Formats: sequence, structure tokens, C-alpha cells
Amino acid sequence: MKARPQAKRQRRKEKEVPRALRSRPDEKQQQIPRGPAGGTARDDKSTRRNPEGPPAKQSNRVLYLYAISQVDGSRTAAIGGSATAISSEGIDGAAPVEALSCDGFVCWVSRVSREDFADNLTVRMEDLTWLASAGLRHQRVVAEIAGKATVLPARFGTVFFSDESLAQHLKERGRELRKAFAKVSDADEWGVKVFQVAKPKISKQAAPASGAEYLKRKAEVLRPRRSTVLDEPVRELITALQKLAVAASPGGKASTGQPGLLWHGAFLVRRKDRRKLDSLLTKHARQWRDRWRIEWSGPWPPYSFVGEHVR
Repeated sequence: MKARPQAKRQRRKEKEVPRALRSRPDEKQQQIPRGPAGGTARDDKSTRRNPEGPPAKQSNRVLYLYAISQVDGSRTAAIGGSATAISSEGIDGAAPVEALSCDGFVCWVSRVSREDFADNLTVRMEDLTWLASAGLRHQRVVAEIAGKATVLPARFGTVFFSDESLAQHLKERGRELRKAFAKVSDADEWGVKVFQVAKPKISKQAAPASGAEYLKRKAEVLRPRRSTVLDEPVRELITALQKLAVAASPGGKASTGQPGLLWHGAFLVRRKDRRKLDSLLTKHARQWRDRWRIEWSGPWPPYSFVGEHVR
């Protein structure tokens, strides 16, 4: 009878796992509005424990993922051990960009500081100067890769703790990735914005009685239009763009503060339809020049059209 409590203590002791051996949860990071946004640090069992001995030493470097392309894609660049053809500097301004072959895909990565890009990324992103520089480097690398291959861009800040965890991530999501590649193949993302340019009618009013009233009136004049009902010509343009595009994505909140902005969205357009897109937008821009202004930008990698399986 006395041996039983001792056995329970022994079993309880065996269940207690040292802190250094506990599996590390995913580290969800903040997001940057629009384009490549804040990503995720990912791990797997290979980086957590060594079943035949003491815990494996954690590396102070992580794999920063820019994008994924296909090995057998018609526009995929030839790869060796490293992507010497990528001239853009890496996310940290020093590490080269590598192309890793992973289960039928090519992962474009840099090996960077774990402290900066995994453990303390949230803190680093509060430094807007650092964030602007790093975000620009990310976009330049993705844009250069997209000029060589059809890519699925990764969110800014997506890192993996080992080559094995990256390979496992792709293995688990291979089917979804192939569907995504079929969707974005030979297509680019284009951003379209419509602005109100008609000058508001100014009615004669008595002079403001105070500085506060003056500021209130000025704010009313400058306040952007927030009506959810768009004019019929604008709706017709959106419908025409949706018919032309492979896919459409409504605009996010990053641009909503622009004065006069009525509507914005992103469209995935096949490269063979580029002239049709230009013709459609140019025609409406000429017809609307006294009432609305159209701005469009691109071509961009398909940031708005990749699913969570890439992030």
C-alpha cells in the first residue's frame, strides 16, 4: 500500500517536461496593412526535442520566406544551391536570397537573425523606420522573383525555424498550393481606385462666430464621402472589371483615409488581357474627367489572391 503513492509521484515526475523541451506554439505576429503583411513564425517537432538524447540546440538563425514558386513552372528560374540571380538585398540588408527545392516547389528564403525576425519581430515592427526599410526590401525581392517565375508571395514576417519545418509546411499544403498556382498562373494583380473630383457647392454662410465653428465647417468640407451606394457609372465599371478579371478582391482599410476616395479594389488579370484592362480604364477616365478620377497601379505579384496556406 505504501508503494502506491511513490509510484504516483514517479509517474507525475515522468510527465513533467522540462521547459526547454516543451513544444513552442506558433508566434503570431502583427500585420502591415496592404501588400505583404505580418506573418507567422512556424516550428515543427524536429526543432523541439531529440528523442534519443538531450534537447537539440536551437539555431540563432531562421528561414525568412519571401515567396513560393513551382519547379516545373514555365516561368520558373533555374535553381542551384542559391539564387545568385537575385540581385535585391535580403530582408535584413545582408543575408543573400536562397532558392530551396521543397517537394516540387521552390522556396525563396534568407537565413536571418532569430532574435530580430521571430522572437522580437513585434517589437521591431513598432520602429516605423525599420519597418519601412524591411517592408521595401521584402517587396523588392518578391517583385524580382515574380519577374522570373509565377509566385505565391508570403506575408511580411513569415519565418520557419528549420528547413524541416518549412518542408513539412509545404507537404501538408501541397494540394492547396497547386490550386493557388493554377489560379494565378500568367496573371498579375492590379489595384484600381476611384476618387470624387467634383468640387462641392459652397453656399453663402455667415462668418463663423468662433475658431471652433470655423474648424468644424472646414472639417465638413474635407470629410470624404462615406456613402455605401455608388453611382451607376462606377458600379458599371466595377462589373466590367470583374468580368475581365480572373478574381477580384475588395480594398482593405489602408487606403480609406485618402480624401475623395469612393471605392478601391484589386483584380487578378491574365497577362494576355492587359491591353483590355488599359483600354477599359482609359476610356472611363476620359469620360469621367470632370466628375471622377481613376488611378490604377500594377502589375504586382498576387498579394491579395493567396490563401492562408501560403502564410
